[in-house]
Amino acid sequence: MITLRQSAIVLLMVLAGTANAKDKVPYATQVNDLMRYQRVTPEIATSGALTNDSIKELAKHSFRTVIDLRPEVENTQKEKLAVEAENMLYVNIPVTNDGIDDAQLAAFKQAIAQASPPILLHCATGNKAGAMWASYRLSEGISPGIALKEGRASGMNLGFEQKIKQKWCTEPASC
Repeated sequence: MITLRQSAIVLLMVLAGTANAKDKVPYATQVNDLMRYQRVTPEIATSGALTNDSIKELAKHSFRTVIDLRPEVENTQKEKLAVEAENMLYVNIPVTNDGIDDAQLAAFKQAIAQASPPILLHCATGNKAGAMWASYRLSEGISPGIALKEGRASGMNLGFEQKIKQKWCTEPASC
């Protein structure tokens, strides 16, 4: 027979796990309405374009920060208002098809250092989000094989991968 003390301990463990889960990014099987959603760490996920429904889905899963890599011409102001209406922080780091430059990578590093998790990094298709993630991981000393694999899993295409290899790999064989 379960005692009152055992019941209290179990309840505290469940509550502690629930509180801790609020700061964690859900797995892809736990979310709906997010294009190319990928959990890259317990605190950061990547995806493609957001809709009003997907922004509400992020809020439902307690996301606190959205980092948008789209240029302003891609209607970022409308998304900013929708994200802020759900009480999340919106950060825009415009990335073009030219690749990820040092200033953009520095802005991303600053954003994730200052942001409250869970954090979503996204663009229109997942391509730039995957490229930014791979660049970030490379800048943190992760091996090119792992960083590029993670970038591809997050939506990075071959064109962006080549640009990242040109920037980060001193010898083609090292990537």
